[in-house]
Amino acid sequence: MKKKYWVTGGGLILFGVALYVTLLFYHFAGLLFCAIGAVILLFGAADALKGRFPKTAKTVRIVLRIGVCVVLLAAIGTGIWVGICCKGDDDPKADFVIVLGAGVNGDVPSKSLSERLQATQAYLERYPDAIAILSGGKGDGENLSEALCMYRWLTERGVAPERLRMEDRATTTEENLRYSLELIEAEFGARPETAAVVSSSYHLARASLLAEAEGLRMLGVPASTDNPIYFCQMFLREICGVWYTVIF
Repeated sequence: MKKKYWVTGGGLILFGVALYVTLLFYHFAGLLFCAIGAVILLFGAADALKGRFPKTAKTVRIVLRIGVCVVLLAAIGTGIWVGICCKGDDDPKADFVIVLGAGVNGDVPSKSLSERLQATQAYLERYPDAIAILSGGKGDGENLSEALCMYRWLTERGVAPERLRMEDRATTTEENLRYSLELIEAEFGARPETAAVVSSSYHLARASLLAEAEGLRMLGVPASTDNPIYFCQMFLREICGVWYTVIF
């Protein structure tokens, strides 16, 4: 294998592993660098076959190029749709707004959760009759459930407790939506056909697919992400997340 292949590919894999191990919130970026490095090494392996097995090497290179092109085209198409969904709905008025939880650092909302809470507060001010379902269980490193953390944050800033409901079992987006709808049905007698959903802007596309699977017409309420590097990483991760949701 030529030096340019193993140096570049191996270097990207080592960088990806280091990124994955050292930076908690950049695991996907680490995996992405590892994947790119692996593809480069595969091209290098195909190039190394040219001397002894030229026909096999040519076939392998063609297959690799087609595969890379298909993945890139699919990623571009999915990325456009995820980007369109990032803006949310112009008028997401609904009787209920489901707030998708994010991490809690001990007792304090993480940056992502704080951004979602700010969007929730603005939504409740804009639509004073709406009831918010705060959804999120208690994960590793969290001293309280995400739902309770959100409840405390919002009530400390003047949101009336009677406008809030806590759903503290969910550990995935799918469970966030399902358990929130079950809570609404148990208290109000019926599942809503339409509900607003607050989440990070890059996450709204996948959330809409999961909401559709639950029979819910979702009105997206985007929470902005201040860190552009983190946003780009999560945007790319959501492209893969959409593929996973559609396939599985």
